[in-house]
Amino acid sequence: MSTAPPNRTIVITGCSSGFGRLTALHLAKLDWHVFATVRKEADQTSLLVEAAIRGCKHNLTTVICDITQAEQVAALAQTIGTSTPRLDALLNNAGTGFPAPLELLALDDLRTQLEINVIAQLAVTQALLPLLKAARGVIINVSSVNAHISLPVTGAYSASKSTLEGLSDVLRLELAPFGVRVVMIEPMATFTHLWETIGQRSRVIRDRHLDGPYIRLITTGETIAIWLAKKGFRPQLFVDTVLKILSSRHPNARYVVPGIARGLIFLHQVVPQKLWDWVLRRMYKW
Repeated sequence: MSTAPPNRTIVITGCSSGFGRLTALHLAKLDWHVFATVRKEADQTSLLVEAAIRGCKHNLTTVICDITQAEQVAALAQTIGTSTPRLDALLNNAGTGFPAPLELLALDDLRTQLEINVIAQLAVTQALLPLLKAARGVIINVSSVNAHISLPVTGAYSASKSTLEGLSDVLRLELAPFGVRVVMIEPMATFTHLWETIGQRSRVIRDRHLDGPYIRLITTGETIAIWLAKKGFRPQLFVDTVLKILSSRHPNARYVVPGIARGLIFLHQVVPQKLWDWVLRRMYKW
């Protein structure tokens, strides 16, 4: 574990796999010092091994942190504060998803969904804001196209991302006088560990309700999600977007990834709601 603070520093949450891991390794290779959070020792070990192979282990500090636990978030802030007096960037990347028709959604799953995707994001931000203010840094929150386009079976996930967007919009205004910029990345689906986890949870719901009225909706939702993930964008495009934000003095409030998804968001805004609902119901055979 490295403790030498270099010129540019960033905290990235959720680095066990997916976007977080890829971004952490890429930035470390570019001589950013990355504080990367993971939840398990095995993930910490594998991340450090890969960083060593890539020759950037000296720029990577891994921190085991469950961002839903207040004491661990406080320890994260203390660890970073003892290594550097200022933090140039925070990438709130950690997240999860609980797919289910809302009638079948366990309320404890909804609470966990909001805890991880919303409350914990703000908790990490609050804990690191003194360091971010000192650097007049940037906060990048990972939202989703689903914040704008809600689909059947993904209601809890969409609700969490919509809420995160609301918090981000307010933070951008409230932190402007301190020189701290707040940016959102809104990715479409692509194949990452997150979608593997969502798929596993969907199959559990499906198996519990094989004879229920929602089985067609659940099964079709799985098929569409798999198709979207397989047809998704290259994860490197997410990393490139992060780099674009970090290199800009005046970044946009939102970056949709890939850019073509902006067309879908625009269609959702202009197409009559009844027509939009009809198209989705046809798509989901519902």
